[in-house]
Amino acid sequence: MSLIGSNGQLFGLSEQWWLVMDQIGILLGNLMFVASVLGALWAWLSRDKLRRWLQANRFPDPREITEEEQCWQALLFTVSQAAVPEWLIRRQRPQAVALLATDFSMQVADDLAALCHESGIQVFGPHRLDDPDDAEEAKATSQQLLKKLRAKGFEQIAVDVTGGKTPMSLGAFMAAVEEQADAIYVATEYDRERNRPNMRTARIIRIQEGGRS
Repeated sequence: MSLIGSNGQLFGLSEQWWLVMDQIGILLGNLMFVASVLGALWAWLSRDKLRRWLQANRFPDPREITEEEQCWQALLFTVSQAAVPEWLIRRQRPQAVALLATDFSMQVADDLAALCHESGIQVFGPHRLDDPDDAEEAKATSQQLLKKLRAKGFEQIAVDVTGGKTPMSLGAFMAAVEEQADAIYVATEYDRERNRPNMRTARIIRIQEGGRS
């Protein structure tokens, strides 16, 4: 069976029909080219947002960091017990500290604020969460604190998510990702006799690298 019709055209379709199809194909090709150019232009103009989105959808690669990498100007803490924040403040001697607390940990946060004031460290907070089980509230409050720190000129910031309830830490971590701050965790062995972390075994683990210098 021949595919060529009596008019000499494929499938017997008219020459005008094939001309229209050819023009449609050229039009679609041009549209695809324009879309590709516009997409590349958008990706370049939105490269920072795109990079943050890619980071947010990639499982972090936690690792212990050296003392040379620990050069933060400001620290944000999700507060529960005092041992880890006290150790990190004394070790890092930051210029500013922001504190995120709950009703249960507010006294600890106040004590940490007093320690910072005595050491000449600028304090943001303590800020009390209305619902420590609301990760979205923790994220929004952490973002506000990070923006305030940026507005004061602090660029090298770490968010310590060791303390606080899990939703608090999760919200603070999400804020660190979106605001391009480091997110860290202090790993320690536990002293069961004293019922507290053994800070002599403390190691700083970075679980998110902010990307700002």
